[in-house]
Amino acid sequence: MKKSIRCLAKVALLSTIASIFVSLPLLENATAQSSDSRLRTQFTGSDKCLDIINDGLNNKLTMAACGNFSGQLWSIKPSKYKGYYYLRTQFTGKNKCLDIINDGVNNKTIMATCGNFSGQLWKIEPTQTAGFFRLKTQFTGKNKCLDIINDGVNNKTIMADCGNYSGQFWSLSI
Repeated sequence: MKKSIRCLAKVALLSTIASIFVSLPLLENATAQSSDSRLRTQFTGSDKCLDIINDGLNNKLTMAACGNFSGQLWSIKPSKYKGYYYLRTQFTGKNKCLDIINDGVNNKTIMATCGNFSGQLWKIEPTQTAGFFRLKTQFTGKNKCLDIINDGVNNKTIMADCGNYSGQFWSLSI
């Protein structure tokens, strides 16, 4: 009998932990702080925002329908390097930063533990189109820009050669 009570207690505890774990990242009402912005591109339009895929890993980026989601609320924090910033979301928290995977190709984005990594140091440069900016990293250099893959779905990010492409023209707004 003691064994079955302990088993039931463990099941109840695990169930409680699982329900807390599953519900924690979801904010029913995401609240923009004064420093939070939504990131949109000219290419995908004002109805799509840069977001984090809520898949348990919570490290993949996507362009998704804009809404009241904490993965779409980005904070832009200065780094110790002049002109470079860390990009974080409310959803992934202050310890995860937008980064570039160092795999030799160096064009894939990911949310990774923040640190002193050049792939997490973002430069926000104005374009000739008012209200739009290019996003570049110290790691990939001045000739690579954050872009949206034009594949018909148009929701995947990539670091691509900078050019006059609307997928590289980002706006920062609430």
